[in-house]
Order: sequence, then C-alpha cells, then structure tokens
Amino acid sequence: MRTLGIGKPVVINCYAKINLTLEILGKRADGYHEVRTVMQTVGLADRLEVTAAEKLTVTCSDPVLATPDNLVYRAGRLLQEEYGVRMGAALRLEKRIPVAAGLGGGSSDAAGTIVALNRLWDLRLSLSEQQRVAARLGSDVPFFLTGGTALATSRGEKITPLPSLPSHWVVLVSPPVALSTAAVYGSVVPSDYTSGVATADTVAAAQHGTLLPQTRWYNALARPAHALAPEIKAGQAALLRAGAQYAHVSGSGPTVFTVCRDEAAARTLAAGLQRQGYHAEPVQFVPSSRA
Repeated sequence: MRTLGIGKPVVINCYAKINLTLEILGKRADGYHEVRTVMQTVGLADRLEVTAAEKLTVTCSDPVLATPDNLVYRAGRLLQEEYGVRMGAALRLEKRIPVAAGLGGGSSDAAGTIVALNRLWDLRLSLSEQQRVAARLGSDVPFFLTGGTALATSRGEKITPLPSLPSHWVVLVSPPVALSTAAVYGSVVPSDYTSGVATADTVAAAQHGTLLPQTRWYNALARPAHALAPEIKAGQAALLRAGAQYAHVSGSGPTVFTVCRDEAAARTLAAGLQRQGYHAEPVQFVPSSRA
C-alpha cells in the first residue's frame, strides 16, 4: 500500500457522445457483441470535482445516483485496489447528461474519475494503463478518456483515434424515458448484423476531415431501441416537424439527434422544441483532449 500526498482539487468536464455509426458484426464467444462504431464527443457535460480526503466518497446532484454502484465510486475503488492507494477522495458529480439515454453519461463520468484521480493521487498512469483500467468498468469507458472522434471495435473497448472533424452543431432530444443498454443489446437479432462497411466509410471520410452525409449513417441498435421505447419515434417526429432533415438514434437510445448547418440553425431548432416541452440541447462537437 502507498500513501500519497494531498494534491490540488481537480475539475473535469465529462462530455456526452453521439454515435455517427454503430454496427454489430455478430455475437462473440464471451457473450458480448462484436461492434464497429464511430463516436463523437459533444458539448453536453457532467461536472466532476475531486478533492483529497481520508475516505472515498461520492455525492451527486441527483441523490439517487450517489450509491456504491455508481461508476464514479467503482472507478475510484478500482484504482485504490489496483495501485494500493490509501488516500481517499471526495468526488462531487453535477449531472447534466440524462441517465440511460444513449449518450454515455455514466461511462464518461467513470473515465473522468480515472483522469482526475490519476492527477490527484499522482499515479502517473500512461494512457494505455488508464485504458486497461477503464475497460474493466465498461465497454465504452476507454473512449471517454480522450473523447473527440474515434473508432471503437471489439466489444467497444478498443479505441482508434481519428482526425478531429470540423466543428458541427447538433441538437439532442431526450425523451422522458430511460433505456437499459443491456436490454437493447439483449433484443438484438441476427438480422440486425451488418458487415461493418458503413463504419468503414465513415472512418474513411473522417480520415479526410469530412463528415459522411447523414443519409449514410447507420445504427444497428435503432430497431431494438424502438421496440422497447416507442417514445423514440415521437422524439424523431418532433425533430422532423421542427425542421430537421434527419433524426438519428444515439447509441442504445432513447436520445435522438440531428446535425445542423450552423449554430444559429441549431439554437433555433432547439428553442422551438423547448417551447413544445421537449428536452432539447444545442451542442457542438468537442475535439479530443489529445488534440
């Protein structure tokens, strides 16, 4: 066991993500699905503030989430156990990303915890070591260590960074329903499997600094998500009625989104949806923290 000195408070913005593509190639021997997905962080973020303390504690703006099952607490405990850390930390999480919404909020919070405690406790972990720890917490946690634009493969934990895309504006619409990622994946059938070509095309475009046209985006989880949460179709219909040309499902849903031509169009679209009572957020692409 090692006892570490007290570091300065660390504040991390834990960004949400959208999926520009998400394909499932088949079922793996370990029970997970083999995926190919291009993810992009966007400017909706939870705020994590971490200070040194004798014990590891987590408080949250949503008290329901302040439990030992919270990924923030689990990430802290895993680092303590892996590296023999005696010091604790007080972790304060301000939630802005909707829970179980297909935006990766919990995974982003876990990654933010790893980054923050690596600094606070002076662990000096390399990125690859942080990714190893992150993969034990969830398939998409490694992506959020750096964010930006990236290809995720295997069960989602193998990350290949892609060049930063031009800064696009997005409107997120989150229906008032939570959707379990495990339940959505559990409803996937072989007819949802694809070859990965849509993702390969998205990667090729990104490598040239361009975003593939929205007509060519694909999400294999959209069908099972729709079956489990009819509210998704209502959210998509609202986006289209408000003037969006496209309405995509992010991850396992239920959040839907569209990419707009500029900031003014995104803010106008979001404001119109908000007046109708929808939870709509205009946000911008966020580049990788490595950029």
